[in-house]
Amino acid sequence: MFQVPKIVRLAGMFLACMWLKLPTYAQSTDTLQISLPQLEQQFLDRNFQLLAQRYQISAAEANVIQARLRPNPNVSFQSNFYNPQTGKFFQYGQNSAVDLANSQFNKGGMTIQLQQLIQLAGKRSKLVGLAESNRTLTTIAFRDILRTLRYQLYTTYANLYYDLQALRLLQEEESRQGRLIQSSQIALKAGGIAPYEVTRLEVALRDLRANIANYRAQIADEQATLRLLIRQDTNAFIFPSSIPSATPAPPSLATAIDSALTNRPDAALSQEQINNAQRSLALERARRTPDLTAGFIYDKYGNAFNNFTGLSVAMDIPVFNRNQGAVKVAEIGVKSAQAGFDNAQAIVRNDVIDAYDKLTIYYQQQNTLPADYLSRVQNISVEATQTYNARVIGLLDYLDKIRTYQSALLNYITLQNNIFQAQQQVNYTTNTRFF
Repeated sequence: MFQVPKIVRLAGMFLACMWLKLPTYAQSTDTLQISLPQLEQQFLDRNFQLLAQRYQISAAEANVIQARLRPNPNVSFQSNFYNPQTGKFFQYGQNSAVDLANSQFNKGGMTIQLQQLIQLAGKRSKLVGLAESNRTLTTIAFRDILRTLRYQLYTTYANLYYDLQALRLLQEEESRQGRLIQSSQIALKAGGIAPYEVTRLEVALRDLRANIANYRAQIADEQATLRLLIRQDTNAFIFPSSIPSATPAPPSLATAIDSALTNRPDAALSQEQINNAQRSLALERARRTPDLTAGFIYDKYGNAFNNFTGLSVAMDIPVFNRNQGAVKVAEIGVKSAQAGFDNAQAIVRNDVIDAYDKLTIYYQQQNTLPADYLSRVQNISVEATQTYNARVIGLLDYLDKIRTYQSALLNYITLQNNIFQAQQQVNYTTNTRFF
């Protein structure tokens, strides 16, 4: 149904012939002629957004490392600053035998305490799980950015390729009409044609040049987009070397939808957001259990007896604050993530169906072209010019035939671009290289 090998071969020959005649500004030494795979490699190596997102992944991996770390122990030290009995500061050293006999400890008093926070209810493992989920989200976000930017790269490259084809066509017609105007002006001086005919030809040429200017503006925008995508520092003209023109049969719609649901990063992102929300909820529920602080104490002179050693434990009593608000927020987050997942699934299916329908339309349009379509269109311009110069047809007939010729070829170029763009949209919406 979708195979049209003969017209595709003719189309390839037509585009190849046109491609041999490059636009004037694309022949300069500042032209970078590059294939799509080469451009994609530069994009992967140099794009700013991809580089920035890779740093985000590295940061997320560092957060996982941080979540695995245990709390540091705490050490406190107390010593006498001022002794009112002796009127001295910082009395360190050994007490005299007389002072010890009188239970006077004027020197060397100190207290040392070592404490360690012990996280209960598996808080540490839940923090690690949440950090790992955040890392996964960041990685998926990178894949989605890569998918979007690659699609932009492919579509811009194709738009540039076919806009240059159209520009070449219009430039050839500009030259043809310029020569016709020159010959008409000579005929006007000889009284062979009416002045309005020359004026009408000049108006048609101006319209053609306005169309050329529009294409040049589009090409300038496409150049700017490609330069930004590959981080090109120079103003060299990026000249696309080739575009695949094959029209292979697309996959079945069911296969395309299954591929999209399996491979699309945004679908995976919505699924991981549910996992992330559930891990956040588990962590907030664990935080209802207070942590335990255990410690060791050494007191040289200031406790029930000299050189006192003891153990200490401390824990908050969860009477007022049981983390109720945070748990409620986390529960709402799970419900929100589930709703987002359902919406993402619907969006994925709708995107694939839309892309599939567009590709089918353009394939069907290609199928209706007769095998000799391009050769017949080419003859319109040649025959129109010959018959007009021979005065067989008038000016209005000539201009009508030329407009038909231009419109037919421009529409054909647009169709080839639409087919490529629709193929890339199927690849984009499914995140699968079907074409």
